[in-house]
Amino acid sequence: MSKTIGINLGSHIITVYIEGQGIVLREPNAVAVDAHTREVVACGQDAINLFNKTPGAIELISHIYHGNVSDYERMAMVMKKIFEKISVKRPDVIFTVHGGHSSSDISAISTMMMDAGAKRISVVELPGVAVMGAGLPLNNNKALLLCDIGAATTEIGIVKGCATKLSHTIPYGCNLLDEALKNYIKSEFGISVTERTARKIREAVGSVHPDYNAGEYAFIGKDTVTGLPCESVITSDDTREVMVKFADYLVANIKAVIEKLPEQVVKDIKDRGILLTGGGALDGGIGVFLEEKLDIDIKIAENPIECSVKGLGMIIENKALFHPLILELSND
Repeated sequence: MSKTIGINLGSHIITVYIEGQGIVLREPNAVAVDAHTREVVACGQDAINLFNKTPGAIELISHIYHGNVSDYERMAMVMKKIFEKISVKRPDVIFTVHGGHSSSDISAISTMMMDAGAKRISVVELPGVAVMGAGLPLNNNKALLLCDIGAATTEIGIVKGCATKLSHTIPYGCNLLDEALKNYIKSEFGISVTERTARKIREAVGSVHPDYNAGEYAFIGKDTVTGLPCESVITSDDTREVMVKFADYLVANIKAVIEKLPEQVVKDIKDRGILLTGGGALDGGIGVFLEEKLDIDIKIAENPIECSVKGLGMIIENKALFHPLILELSND
């Protein structure tokens, strides 16, 4: 009998859950490509380690862009390496899909998984899965609004019980914030930094609300004039100037979704609040900011980064119970 595995194909992190074992892999969605042959030589943390050792001969890329796979053939190689790493042959795979995935996207991902060696492919919708993984009661008949802030996209969904009733994807995520911080530092400080450094800055002192102030963070980059290494300090106030613009965009999109909902669903959301999941839920002050702008209670999941894969795990371990949520796409 094939083992079932759950895969959350994040733009920044790929997470894998194995039936009966739990979460067994959580690695950067990084692919090391030979600069000359263009062949995939490593993935995940192995790819980053290889790049750090031989940066001239290796390019570091990702094949998931804005939540979608950009190169299915190479991504199949990545999935094959992941199957090898977790020592599971011919698995039944369940993966999450969001509102931004078209039927052709889902079909292509399914084919890619089959090419990598999967035996059977099924999908579940992200909002319901994330709510399950957050540990909220599944027998509540009132609707809840989920806001899952990922690396490349944000999923705004309406969930009732554990069923997804609406799913809407917007191009807002941690990667955009990191890119904006990187550009801000270049413009205001005259220093070039990597996206990795920008991410460290956001995670350390990033803020979207005046009440959240983590102080200052020392970083190293390259002077844009001399090209020489230099050190500087950035504060939470500096980051807020950049990040609040994106937070306002998020508020506008949540309002747009709520305005189209039936009156009873809006009342339910007022009663139950909004649940934040995904890595962006950890950005400094985001919960307070949304609460003030929307006048709705905000709840941040205890472990927002792993909600999706934990929800997948619940479905995998209780397939008979959650069968109505699973859509089977293909098998051999």
